[in-house]
Amino acid sequence: MSDIDRRLRELAARLTEWFNSSAKAARRRRADGATGMRRGTAEHVHRAASRMKDFRQSERGQRAASKLSDLRASDAAKKAEAALHDLRASDAGKKAENALADLRQREPVKKAEESARKVMHDLFTGNSGSSDTTSTKS
Repeated sequence: MSDIDRRLRELAARLTEWFNSSAKAARRRRADGATGMRRGTAEHVHRAASRMKDFRQSERGQRAASKLSDLRASDAAKKAEAALHDLRASDAGKKAENALADLRQREPVKKAEESARKVMHDLFTGNSGSSDTTSTKS
């Protein structure tokens, strides 16, 4: 149990570090002019979506989808799913889940998530920079 606790603490520490660095990076990007970045990113997203659609329709993509389906239905996958379920139901898993929930309640994380949602919305709707990112924030 202590090994699992240690690993979960390490994971939580890495996630905290990542979230904090993501929040800092998001603030820098806003300061550097996020509109241009969104336009460039939107083009990349549309190209990637087009390539993904082409891949899914190809024979190679169809074979990959079939193999993935077979893998998901395999005994090993079912055992892994059961093990993950057991871990989530354990005390250590519940503690980790609570720690992550607490982490997501921190203000920098909330702001980073909201910023990411706005960017993704703009990308998928094709509105580059149309959301109000310059509004006054408290």
